[in-house]
Amino acid sequence: MNKYNIEKLAKKLERCRNVNLDDVKLEYVDELTSIKIDRRKPSNERI
Repeated sequence: MNKYNIEKLAKKLERCRNVNLDDVKLEYVDELTSIKIDRRKPSNERI
Protein backbone atom coordinates (compact mmCIF):
# COMPACT_ATOMS: atom_id res chain seq x y z
CA MET A 1 0.00 0.00 0.00
CA ASN A 2 1.30 3.43 -0.95
CA LYS A 3 1.45 6.05 1.81
CA TYR A 4 0.85 8.86 -0.69
CA ASN A 5 -1.86 9.35 -3.27
CA ILE A 6 0.28 9.74 -6.39
CA GLU A 7 -2.63 10.91 -8.54
CA LYS A 8 -3.49 13.66 -6.04
CA LEU A 9 0.16 14.74 -5.89
CA ALA A 10 0.37 14.80 -9.68
CA LYS A 11 -2.70 17.05 -9.89
CA LYS A 12 -1.30 19.37 -7.22
CA LEU A 13 2.04 19.60 -9.03
CA GLU A 14 0.25 20.40 -12.30
CA ARG A 15 -1.74 23.20 -10.59
CA CYS A 16 1.47 24.60 -9.10
CA ARG A 17 3.20 24.43 -12.47
CA ASN A 18 0.46 26.58 -13.97
CA VAL A 19 0.49 29.30 -11.30
CA ASN A 20 1.52 32.75 -12.44
CA LEU A 21 4.33 33.81 -10.09
CA ASP A 22 3.09 37.40 -10.16
CA ASP A 23 -0.06 36.17 -8.38
CA VAL A 24 1.85 34.52 -5.49
CA LYS A 25 2.03 36.49 -2.24
CA LEU A 26 5.36 36.03 -0.49
CA GLU A 27 3.77 35.97 2.96
CA TYR A 28 2.06 32.69 2.02
CA VAL A 29 5.23 30.98 0.79
CA ASP A 30 7.13 28.76 3.24
CA GLU A 31 10.64 29.83 4.12
CA LEU A 32 12.99 27.53 2.21
CA THR A 33 15.50 27.39 5.05
CA SER A 34 12.88 25.73 7.26
CA ILE A 35 12.36 22.84 4.83
CA LYS A 36 14.38 19.72 5.64
CA ILE A 37 14.79 16.85 3.17
CA ASP A 38 16.11 13.49 4.33
CA ARG A 39 18.18 12.31 1.35
CA ARG A 40 18.37 8.79 2.81
CA LYS A 41 14.65 8.27 2.07
CA PRO A 42 13.36 7.05 -1.30
CA SER A 43 12.48 9.80 -3.79
CA ASN A 44 8.69 9.31 -3.50
CA GLU A 45 8.93 9.92 0.26
CA ARG A 46 11.16 12.99 -0.22
CA ILE A 47 8.57 14.53 -2.54
